[in-house]
Amino acid sequence: MTNKTLRNGLRALPLALLLGAAPALAQQPAPAPAQPAPAQAPAASAQPGMSLAVTPPTAEHLAFARELLNQIGAERLIETVVGNMVARLTQTVTATRPELSNDLKTVMDSIRTEFDKQTPLVVEDAARVFSRAMTEQELRETVTFLKSPAGQKYLDTQGQSVNIISGMMEQWSRQMSQQMFEKARAEMKKKGHDI
Repeated sequence: MTNKTLRNGLRALPLALLLGAAPALAQQPAPAPAQPAPAQAPAASAQPGMSLAVTPPTAEHLAFARELLNQIGAERLIETVVGNMVARLTQTVTATRPELSNDLKTVMDSIRTEFDKQTPLVVEDAARVFSRAMTEQELRETVTFLKSPAGQKYLDTQGQSVNIISGMMEQWSRQMSQQMFEKARAEMKKKGHDI
């Protein structure tokens, strides 16, 4: 796998994941800024309701975006995602080829190191997205909030809250799926079809 493929794959990590799960992870110091990439036009597939600025951000604007990502623990989240990918791949391969376990561990440790080197680049890309999605003032206010006692409480409790809500959503989804199926079955029966 080439570095370009690797970087493009890691770029695809949804920012929602960064925002939703990162607060549950421990904070770490801000990374050294990566070399800035040239500004790009907004993606055609931007999220509905989210407009991205076309004007390249200032250095200070990017600095606030990086600080926001630092506050939400983006680097640690990306490292966790990479670790989970390594674990899933290892589990998948060793499920059918357990004799490869030792060699695969050596290979995966080496690959993980390569992927981990890409983390600052992904964070920089995410900072560029935030700096296009939010004004410098909005980023400044968000960072200020996250550093406040209320913001720290939010960061400290959000991860656990998201986990609880996710469990509730899974349960609700199963219940609704069953109810939807039963209702569809009843309606189809009225039309003379058994499903």
